[in-house]
Amino acid sequence: MTNKVSIIVPSFNHAKHLEECIQSVKNQSYTNWECIIIDDGSTDDTQSTASKLTDDKIQYIRQENSGVSSARNKGLKAATGDYILPLDADDTLNPLALEKMLEVFEKIKTH
Repeated sequence: MTNKVSIIVPSFNHAKHLEECIQSVKNQSYTNWECIIIDDGSTDDTQSTASKLTDDKIQYIRQENSGVSSARNKGLKAATGDYILPLDADDTLNPLALEKMLEVFEKIKTH
């Protein structure tokens, strides 16, 4: 499997959850992913928290508060992956989540 997964994380004032969320992405057994954090005009420490988390695979984009749908759409425009996974900033992924999802997609494609 070489498909790239784009994980889009909209965040509005979720600084207290963002680090755990992003760490769950970094802990994935499947490693061909990018993560796009869309800060939807947060007024808490989201920007400073995100700046500590970004690296070559994690991108931070800030927009004026426009709502979660707008944030997801902005993430979709920035995404370069073959698959898209929306992930709320207060959620986490099981370390095998991407691997298992891609196994299912591959089985569907071959049947």
